[in-house]
Amino acid sequence: MVFSANAQGVVQPEAAKSFQAAQDALNAGQAENAIALAQQALSTPGITASERPVIQRTLAIAALQAKKFPLAILTLEAMLQEMPEGTPAAQKIPLIEALLSASDQAQDLSKLVTWARIYFKLEGGNPSIRPVFIQSLVKLNRHEEVIQEVKEKIRLDEASKVKISQNDLRIMALSQRQIKDEAGYNSTLKMLLQNYPSKAYWAEAIARLGRQANFNLRFELDLYRILEVTGNLEDTSEYVDMASLALNVGLPAEAARVVELAFASGKMGQVSAAANHQKLRQQIQVRLAEDDKALPGLEKSAKDANTLASLAEVYTSKQNWSQANAFFGRALAMGGLRREAETRLHAGIVLFRLGQKAEAAKMWDSVQGDATAVEFAQLWKIWQAQN
Repeated sequence: MVFSANAQGVVQPEAAKSFQAAQDALNAGQAENAIALAQQALSTPGITASERPVIQRTLAIAALQAKKFPLAILTLEAMLQEMPEGTPAAQKIPLIEALLSASDQAQDLSKLVTWARIYFKLEGGNPSIRPVFIQSLVKLNRHEEVIQEVKEKIRLDEASKVKISQNDLRIMALSQRQIKDEAGYNSTLKMLLQNYPSKAYWAEAIARLGRQANFNLRFELDLYRILEVTGNLEDTSEYVDMASLALNVGLPAEAARVVELAFASGKMGQVSAAANHQKLRQQIQVRLAEDDKALPGLEKSAKDANTLASLAEVYTSKQNWSQANAFFGRALAMGGLRREAETRLHAGIVLFRLGQKAEAAKMWDSVQGDATAVEFAQLWKIWQAQN
């Protein structure tokens, strides 16, 4: 019980007999009998405003013990509503906590929500109240309020140095999906990635990025790159697509690495598609040999920022991080890049690969002008913080 059964006050003689009998029955564990006797005492003519709450308290406790929750709710509400104006919050809070418990047991969710708001306004401090309140809003399909209240709980937790609850974030995400708040859902998903990273959350975040209406198709290969680094590159078709994309954008070294990885893991080369996979493998090797032959001449003739950035991409595909970093640095310093956001995104990845995490974070923070590149930069920054 959250409030005491001890009587506070005097009951007139006409009601005293029934009231004492109710208390005796309550103390003896005879809750049903206590209810009847307390109700009899309350029906005595001439009960005063000071006597009524003394009897109501016993009735409420008996109702709670007997699991007569609707009766407990009615009695506790009457006690609260009949309190004189100016009654201290400290006297109301225990009664409201009992009322909330009864409302929860009775699944009177609307009542629970109404009184929970009053409880918070009175600065009630029981930490178990807000989660029950939020769950009630969920069950009532009041999703805008769910989102608002979870945000408030997160604010309070942060102020108390309490880590954001994964359950709170999941509840908010589900409500955001219900009301089709895509921006809010994506934001919450990022919070889940930051605080409770998992392979599944990464797979969803990457897939959602790829489905965005304004997704820049130039970054399709980047989707596969981040799928790979998060352990979500799994299907044969994904390996084939990634290798083909890398080959098509002039990065046969990356295509070769992906194909060899797929062959080694048994993802490519299966009997049913072995011929096609082997053909792709051979095409990649031919292109790789041609590019390796042309690379020294390209380096010597590189004069502008865009050519330097292209060379950086080639060395990135070869996982020659130092050379890639040097060329990215020169390209960015020279300026005038056609796709600076893309260059900064990839330069940040190279810095991460070199273990220069602070510099990588700064580079990703500088990505702007392309919404897709900005999204990728944020995801890489989250990933780096966990690795």
